[in-house]
Amino acid sequence: MQFLGRLLDTVSSVSTLFTNPYRVREVPLSDYGGGGKVKLKEEGRIVLYKYSQSWDCLLLCPETPNVALRLFQVVSEEDAMNWFPQYALKLRPFYETLLLKCESTQPIVDCIRAHPDWSSAHIAVETGLRECLKHNYVQSQINARDASGQTPLHLACGRADATCVKELLEESKARTDIKDQNGETPIHYAAKQDSAVIIQVLCSRLCSGVDELNKNGETPLHVACRTGRVEAVKALLGGGAKCDIIGGTGYPIHSAMKYSEKGCVEEILKADPNQLQAEDSLYGGTPLHWAKTAEMCRMLLECGCEVNYLSKTGESALHILTKKGRFEAAMVLLTHGANANLRGQDGNTALHLAMKMDHIELIKALIVFGADVEIHNDLGETPGLIAARTSKGFEDILYVGAAVGAMSRGISEIDGPQMETRKMDSLLCLDGGGIKGLVLIQMLIALEKEAGRPTR
Repeated sequence: MQFLGRLLDTVSSVSTLFTNPYRVREVPLSDYGGGGKVKLKEEGRIVLYKYSQSWDCLLLCPETPNVALRLFQVVSEEDAMNWFPQYALKLRPFYETLLLKCESTQPIVDCIRAHPDWSSAHIAVETGLRECLKHNYVQSQINARDASGQTPLHLACGRADATCVKELLEESKARTDIKDQNGETPIHYAAKQDSAVIIQVLCSRLCSGVDELNKNGETPLHVACRTGRVEAVKALLGGGAKCDIIGGTGYPIHSAMKYSEKGCVEEILKADPNQLQAEDSLYGGTPLHWAKTAEMCRMLLECGCEVNYLSKTGESALHILTKKGRFEAAMVLLTHGANANLRGQDGNTALHLAMKMDHIELIKALIVFGADVEIHNDLGETPGLIAARTSKGFEDILYVGAAVGAMSRGISEIDGPQMETRKMDSLLCLDGGGIKGLVLIQMLIALEKEAGRPTR
């Protein structure tokens, strides 16, 4: 019977090891008073025992002298010797400050294993055990960096833990100018979380980094605009962040436009209306050149931006939207006076570009808004020539172009496209009975529907 009992204990012990050897458990201290268990190491209240099949790490608790917390029970000596010194060093501020139980100890040791490069200060922030930040050993690590260069303040800002940030700044005098490996200060982290309170606290202490560029060429304001953090944008602007710091691709407003963050753009324009015509550092384009949607185009145009502004590459916003095939946004520009015949890069008009893309609806819209099918680009190509080479709807395109051209010149009849099944030409008659007006009205109604506003 004794043999069976020992066998069951062994099976139970092995089963425990395979489930989770790092699960914190309460164990009777009497289990380690003999029976082949040998004390190998002891540092503070952390003790390592060797048993026949395992290495057990215990946390002794003076409040419960008969019960200890087993921190791990592993079958590998290498694992035991690796983790014991880490536990002994990093747990001390916690057990000297708090009355630890299984449930409060588990997240601490989990952090130690998941982030062996973290200091006790990092762990205190991550686990929310702010009482431990006052411990002298933790105070000495307030500005310690982990393998990625993060300090505990970076971590607190990234967690949007305003209370912890205040304590680190006010009680521990944490530095705000330390950068991680990506060149980001704590306020960059706060900008990603949309935490206005934390940004206000950082700015109120005249923190360094509010206009610092990270390695991607972004200030915290760029980051907030890119990620659509409107409250963070407001707090940064209120804290003195500048809108005219140019980054890797442009100003913060360009970042907001790239990701169609309307609220962020509106806040920047309130703070600095001159950003409406700010040129990016890559192409010399204005925010309108970066627009992707009809809504964003309409907002900028209603603020008074120049619709026909040419970038350093010689392109208008209409050229860009045409190349990207963004019909709805292009329609907004056309209904706000965009010049469809502006020659851009390589002498191409928007119609040249639309022909190359074979975007039939956009081609028709451009023609209705006055695009000239006879303009030559730098290679001597007209939109019609490009259409003849690439467009599947070549005859329809020419017919629409001819019809609209005839209307503008007052010609009432034009030859229709030849149909293989018919032996006689058809005519589009535009005189009498208001037919000319009816054709235009129907086309404009369709265009207005797409643009979402009346044409001018």
